[in-house]
Amino acid sequence: MPPARVKIERISTDRTRQNTFHKRKLGLIKKAIELTILCDCDCAVLLRTGPTEMNKEGTLLAYCSTDLVSLLREFGGHRPMNIYTNDDYTRFAKGNAGGDEPD
Repeated sequence: MPPARVKIERISTDRTRQNTFHKRKLGLIKKAIELTILCDCDCAVLLRTGPTEMNKEGTLLAYCSTDLVSLLREFGGHRPMNIYTNDDYTRFAKGNAGGDEPD
């Protein structure tokens, strides 16, 4: 039997939320590394965690396939072709009804 679908909403329990963040963060970074290798592109992932009991201010995390400062400087002079937000989530979900495929 396939695993149950995860409902995409905020996880209320701190410990569960931290564990989920850690696992998904590693998965996201792995996908970013694979994308840079397979497609010969530069990629940066910036994450800011929310406050927790252990860290009241949260944490900043970054992965970059090249020099982060130079990549951010390059982006500073150009407007991205596509900007995605959480409101675009349904466009990326499997079997989306709208048929609007993300780039």
